[in-house]
Amino acid sequence: MTNADENLTSKQTLRLLARSLTYVWPYRRQIAIKLILSFIGIFLILFLPWPLKILVDHVVLGMAIADSPTPYPPYVLWFVNALEGLTPYEVLWAIVGVGLIGILTIGAFGSGSAQDQARDELAEGFDTATQSENLANVSNSKVSGLLGLLEFRYQLRTTHLINHWLRSLLYSRLMSLPMTRYADSSIGDAVYRVMYDTPSISKVCYDITVLPLVNLFVIGCAIWTMQYSFADVPSLVLVAWLAAPMMLLSTFFMTASTRRRSLASRSAGAATTATIEEGMSNVVAVQSLGANTSQSEQIATDSDRSFRKFRSYTVMTVSLNALQGFVLIGLILYVFLDIVDALIDGRMSAGDYAVLYTYFFQISVGASELGAIWFNLQNNAAGMQRVFEVLDQPVDADFHGTRFLPTPVATIELRNVSYSYPDGTLAIRGINLKARIGEMIALVGATGAGKSTLAYTIAGFTRPSEGELVFDGHDTDDLHIDFIRQQVAFVFQEPFVFDDSVANNIRMGHMSASEEELERAARVAGAYEFIRELPEGFRTRLGRAGNTLSVGQKQRLAIARGIVSPAPILILDEPTAALDPETEDALVQALLAERQQRLLIVIAHRMSTIRSADRIMFIEAGEIVESGTHEELMAERDGAYRRYVDLQTGVVQSTA
Repeated sequence: MTNADENLTSKQTLRLLARSLTYVWPYRRQIAIKLILSFIGIFLILFLPWPLKILVDHVVLGMAIADSPTPYPPYVLWFVNALEGLTPYEVLWAIVGVGLIGILTIGAFGSGSAQDQARDELAEGFDTATQSENLANVSNSKVSGLLGLLEFRYQLRTTHLINHWLRSLLYSRLMSLPMTRYADSSIGDAVYRVMYDTPSISKVCYDITVLPLVNLFVIGCAIWTMQYSFADVPSLVLVAWLAAPMMLLSTFFMTASTRRRSLASRSAGAATTATIEEGMSNVVAVQSLGANTSQSEQIATDSDRSFRKFRSYTVMTVSLNALQGFVLIGLILYVFLDIVDALIDGRMSAGDYAVLYTYFFQISVGASELGAIWFNLQNNAAGMQRVFEVLDQPVDADFHGTRFLPTPVATIELRNVSYSYPDGTLAIRGINLKARIGEMIALVGATGAGKSTLAYTIAGFTRPSEGELVFDGHDTDDLHIDFIRQQVAFVFQEPFVFDDSVANNIRMGHMSASEEELERAARVAGAYEFIRELPEGFRTRLGRAGNTLSVGQKQRLAIARGIVSPAPILILDEPTAALDPETEDALVQALLAERQQRLLIVIAHRMSTIRSADRIMFIEAGEIVESGTHEELMAERDGAYRRYVDLQTGVVQSTA
């Protein structure tokens, strides 16, 4: 899988963000509710400082409400009017009541600064991986109290829904990619994309749909109120108007560099994950070769590079915070003297300071968050680009139709089939083969002759570069990929065993198989005896990659998995390679009985398996050069198959 382009442009970033929103659209109702809860909280934040002004001016200082130098905005007048005619003590108790309600509702009286974030409560390192993973739990509220808790929990649930959906979608896409796709790519990189790139959707969602609207609402309300109530202090109004544009401008010159550093950090993190995955997957080989030190040095190198790249990205974040802090301090200094003059000459009252503090703070925070949106989106756009790289890759289903045949396949045919690897290397060419249920066909040839590629093509794992693969007279390009998969059970040369019970390992291709079917398949594959001796029989859990089993036992389990499958075509790649002669003979006899209800295609080197086939296809340099029974092909004195057999026999004799 190619790494994301580290020169992502602003135009490409906008396209990525727009596309990301299409994945958020199904959750528009939840986002709308989040917005409503945020607006309610903001309204309470902007309202609660006014009772504090009333307390200072009209209770403590004894000023008449009508004498306030600053007019009350319309959304506060209903409360002010309700206080008309009350004594100072009655006003005091009314304000205390409002304060208690405010504390219960938003957790803080007038400050509006209480904020909770789920990701802040989770451990994370100074690297893209853990910080991105925590984005899957991002949730926040500008208030605390009951309203903040409700908003916080609701957003957290929505975040989980969005991340779960995208992560599941990406994983499903990865599992649907052609098998050849993983021949030249890292599994660790795929894991990184699923675990650490998908959470970028959280910040994209909220930074585009919620954060701008919330902060524009805050800034808009604050500016309107300051124009309405503090028009006699023009510098306050000017600063309110300038704050957001200046914060936005402070980020524009840093976005391109931020994108590049974010992509580099993610690529380095993916490389580290890939190194860990590769080393742990091959831990036996690493230890047996005494390569522990070199592996440790490699992970140390990759990890160090990952942290260095993340620190490079962090430098940009710190620089932005410093620049915005400088701008904010400058604005505060600019307006400070005018506020003092207004208080002295009576254009503002002492109680106005509480209101002014809250509103100026909200404008500052809102402008800072608004200005940081485009900056922060660079990192998350980089993550979404890596997600879309996978989602945009064609899967097997894209090359097939939608048709399901009414009955299982009885015959298959390859018509002049050729296949070339992406680099242009020709693996098989001009293959013509017709086979039907009841046959056992052996694919024979030297290593690298093209046997496995031909078997992969029959199974539909690879699509012919030329020619046709036909099931019961129908081109497989017209058939649904799920139907094709249902027709073929494939037993690979390298047995795959999952960390699950023996029964579930055998059932992998047929989850509804009965206990009787499991036992029969195990007997046919020669696995029943060793399964019975396991601590819990078929219920025994096998551990990671089945490390509790020998290679031969794993292979027999894999064969049982193929046999229990109801697929009419069973392909076995070197099924007897890890079996002793006695077990091999028993398996071959069982397979001969199995062919009565299936088409068996066997890739084999052992002569005992090859001789049992109804037809032998001898492959050389990607072509079927000879076809027939063992006796027919051995009758050809100068035949390629006979030379192959003589060579195999000679190797056996010399070894003996």
